[in-house]
Amino acid sequence: MSQEKLKPEALRAGDLVGIFAPASPVQREFVDRGMAWLEHSGYRCRPGDALYHRSYHVAGRVSKRRDDFEKLLGDPEVSALFAARGGYGCQPLLAELDYEMTRYHPKVIMGFSDVTALLLALWHKSRLVTFSGPMPAVEMARPGWVNEKLLWALLGGAEISHVSCLMSEYLAAPGLEFLRPGDFCGIALGGTLTLLASLAGTPYMPDFSGKIIFIEDRGEPLYRIDRALTQLRQAGVFHSPAAVVCGDLSRVRVGEEKLLNGFLREFFADDDFPVLFNFTYGHCPQSFIFPQGIDMQFACQRRKIILRESAVTRHGG
Repeated sequence: MSQEKLKPEALRAGDLVGIFAPASPVQREFVDRGMAWLEHSGYRCRPGDALYHRSYHVAGRVSKRRDDFEKLLGDPEVSALFAARGGYGCQPLLAELDYEMTRYHPKVIMGFSDVTALLLALWHKSRLVTFSGPMPAVEMARPGWVNEKLLWALLGGAEISHVSCLMSEYLAAPGLEFLRPGDFCGIALGGTLTLLASLAGTPYMPDFSGKIIFIEDRGEPLYRIDRALTQLRQAGVFHSPAAVVCGDLSRVRVGEEKLLNGFLREFFADDDFPVLFNFTYGHCPQSFIFPQGIDMQFACQRRKIILRESAVTRHGG
């Protein structure tokens, strides 16, 4: 495994975006809405050959999903790969991928939820910078759900100071809480909590030492959040991170909403790293978008997030 960080080329208006389904099956109606949104934003779309396949509870056989991903990755006309949706099914894909191929064709790859597993595996195996962000058949298909300014600034290689200003707005959101607040910095990694836990003990789990760990999840009862966090602690994930940023975990069982923050505070009470609660990241409108594998700084008291490097390379650079 190489230690050299790989960054994709910045997107430009008119670029071709490949749409693939690495996890759950997709509905054409929602994909069409998401592709219309992308086209309205100035991009062209190419659906993968197996985009609408289905096998049991997933979007087709693993081999077909792998072939779709690798065909789009290797296509010189395609500049980016957006996962259509998450759901279930990315993990069997991890053992099938040619990770060397991503080193020869570093492109913008984006998704979240179940796609967390794919993004973290790509970072761990090939050091490819990817993006935890909106998906065509989910957020892009819902009016007002995508922070368009942040999305296109990040993917388009806007000035770091401009991207940092857009990110900093998330530290001014109401309801944000801090445990041991202060400045911290590190490489950003993370995603859906139960997916992080399911990677523990596999060859696809990154080293979280010194990292800013983002976590979020949807619709998990408190006992499953407890189980996943405990599994990560026992796997050493919380031994020495730079910080933990807790996003939207609020859709727990009815009656458990008021217990969640107290439980999280108690879970992290004896640690020595900063923890943020109620950060706007996850299965929610205007979710935070971040590059997996890029160095960031949180100046919590000043309410600033500072991107310390660009997530993409400029064309010809």
